[in-house]
Amino acid sequence: MEYEKELQIRELKVLLPDVEILSDTKHSTIISGETISADNLKELTYYCAYILDGVRSPTHQGLYEQDNTMRVVKQHTRYSTHGLHEYKGKFNPQIVHAIANVFGVQRGQAVLDPFNGSGTTLVECAHAGIEAYGTDINPLACFISNTKVTALKMDMVKASSRLQELKRVLAQPVAIDFTEGDERLNYLYSWIPRETLCILESIRQEVENDEPAIRDFFLVIASDLIRDYSYQEPSDLRIRRRKSPFPEIKFSDAFFQNACKFMKKIEQVQSIENKYFFPNNHAANCDIKHDNPFKKIQFDAAITSPPYVTALPYIDTQRISLVWLGLCNAAEIGKLEASLIGSRELLKSEKNVWANEITKNSRGLPEEIYSLVCSMNDSLNEKDGFRKQAVPTLVYKYFAEMKAMFINVRPMIKTNGLYGLVVGHNKTTLGGTEYNIDIPYLLSILAQNCGWCVEELFTLQTYKRYGLNAKNAINRETLIILRNV
Repeated sequence: MEYEKELQIRELKVLLPDVEILSDTKHSTIISGETISADNLKELTYYCAYILDGVRSPTHQGLYEQDNTMRVVKQHTRYSTHGLHEYKGKFNPQIVHAIANVFGVQRGQAVLDPFNGSGTTLVECAHAGIEAYGTDINPLACFISNTKVTALKMDMVKASSRLQELKRVLAQPVAIDFTEGDERLNYLYSWIPRETLCILESIRQEVENDEPAIRDFFLVIASDLIRDYSYQEPSDLRIRRRKSPFPEIKFSDAFFQNACKFMKKIEQVQSIENKYFFPNNHAANCDIKHDNPFKKIQFDAAITSPPYVTALPYIDTQRISLVWLGLCNAAEIGKLEASLIGSRELLKSEKNVWANEITKNSRGLPEEIYSLVCSMNDSLNEKDGFRKQAVPTLVYKYFAEMKAMFINVRPMIKTNGLYGLVVGHNKTTLGGTEYNIDIPYLLSILAQNCGWCVEELFTLQTYKRYGLNAKNAINRETLIILRNV
């Protein structure tokens, strides 16, 4: 990608400021200088190796991406623990590492990810020895993130032993008693075939008293398979009844295959760095619009990929896993979905409140954003369905909540600290009028309105998306770089 080439050169200039770039081609860069730090060369993102004084050595990234567990046809983004759970809406792990380098973040410093998702920033920072902390309102996202980080330090001898014991246990899974009073089990039984649910419950019961790293590792592996083995249609992000056939491979066999695959990945990571090297990075389940669970930390930088307007239905997509893990009751799912910034859902109790807010622009949004919302509202007609009718309100709500985030995060970042946000663009049609919503530009205006200095809007190309929800895929993203002045 063009942007990766640009980041590659920027990394070189930050990590090796005194060297001269003699030539740069598709496959190699030649540099010259009196003092070239091998330690800094190892930290480069977009090179697999370097040759210094005639000796070829791999970069850390090159070592991490040497993955024998899968065939990689383009850039590898599922190395280490990144692929432990196929959480929707992930962003590229290499770009996190590159941004940290370009920002000059060093080992031992601290990074914040306000929209943590499934922990890409936390894992990448752990690889680099950087402390990182994230927040997310989705408890499943936090659970997956923390598991990915703790798995890097997992005792592999104990984990291998437990996997063998699990194989014996699952040869005869527990029989589940579906009583009328057990809301959790009855909900799960309505979405998961009995045989699969018995295996899932056996896994949960068997590992519940294990040390947390091992317990959570097996729970996340199982959770990632639930959607494919449920009555929920895997090809639909919403929770709709299945039309496609179930996988041919048994659930238990898929579970053991995935567990083995990721244990090999973790062993590889631990062979690159001693497991005690990785910092104890952590995600907190809270609302970044007003919470600060890390009051004792002043962050050197922030790196995140926030949701965009009418974002993916993160909760609806993973609601069965949320209930199975005991992270959310089935009755709370709708409320939790609506509480996410960028949610497509609007609670009935909120509609009139937000309509009032828009009329008065009570949240004080900049003119560019407010005019867009008013124009969208005026374009609506009777042909627009109920979801379309809600779009102007959701757009206003999104920017109002992002404003609250910018205000809340700013005191958490050191003076002159940088904040990088990888954001997608969006579009919608209302009343026959197409609106291309330049979210990065509008967010940059909003951030400036909240006291941030806008350093740069840096365009990122994306790979063409296929399969699940491809029609709604983002074809262009932007890295917004802000400074806390």
